Amino acid sequence: MVSSEGIRAFFQIGAQGVEIFYVISGFIIPYALYHGRYKIKNYLPYLFKRLSRLLPPYYVTIALITLTGFILHTYVWLGGYNIEWRNIAANAVFGIDLIGSSDLLLSYFPDNRWINPIFETLKVEVQFYVLIGLLFPLFQKKSHYFILAALIFLSIGAATIPDNTVFIHAPYFFLGIAAFYIREKGWLISNGIVVALCALSLLNFYVWQDFFAGLLAFSLVVWLPSNFRFLRLTGKISYSYYLIHGLAGGQLLYFTRNTPLYHEYPYLMVIFALLFSWIAAYLIYFCIEKPSLSLSKRIKYKD
Repeated sequence: MVSSEGIRAFFQIGAQGVEIFYVISGFIIPYALYHGRYKIKNYLPYLFKRLSRLLPPYYVTIALITLTGFILHTYVWLGGYNIEWRNIAANAVFGIDLIGSSDLLLSYFPDNRWINPIFETLKVEVQFYVLIGLLFPLFQKKSHYFILAALIFLSIGAATIPDNTVFIHAPYFFLGIAAFYIREKGWLISNGIVVALCALSLLNFYVWQDFFAGLLAFSLVVWLPSNFRFLRLTGKISYSYYLIHGLAGGQLLYFTRNTPLYHEYPYLMVIFALLFSWIAAYLIYFCIEKPSLSLSKRIKYKD
């Protein structure tokens, strides 16, 4: 039988999926900007495109978490449930620790908390959207700007590690951007320098799991063929999976925690939770994210 310490270690490694998600974002956003012939004058339409895809599934997930809490507390546990509208509003606008966790930094809504801790990483994703829309045109002009930006972001990240910002996660985002340029233009010197800088930063300032997750995601993006149907579908629903897996898989594990199957085969139950989350993610994608994507595509850049 697997110990509880083993289960916790398993989930700690699984948590590195957030870092993999950042590497993928670092690849996908520049890819979309490059092939959409993005220019800085299209910055506002670009933000509208990203947010029109990002927010609807996010808001639906918040609603599902709130509804699940209401049903469980009211009809299963027979207790009261107070819907915290102010906290929901804080989550909706990413207003909790807007820039970081320091008391000196901004928060729209003090004393509020994330409905799901994973949503704090989505705040980081939004920060990346805001900055890459400004920086990508510079990267396209000269590769030196790409290297300089990587140095600045990595340095700020290393100096502000307690705060959960885009700078802390810069190694993953820049690995993703480097992977994009490698797939588009090959192993240029600038791309190799950025990859080396990211790897050195992860080795010196982060734990080994972060280094492993970042390099694994980078390797998969650069070298894995893109014609695997299951992987392509999984890639499409990755954002929905990212949002819903805590609710879907977490509730499955919670309600089966006292069963013999859970105690005898805990890793098998984790696999069941992952599959259940995958099914839930597909439903969210098909019902919410796919229509949001269609809406996003209607927003065009000006020539």
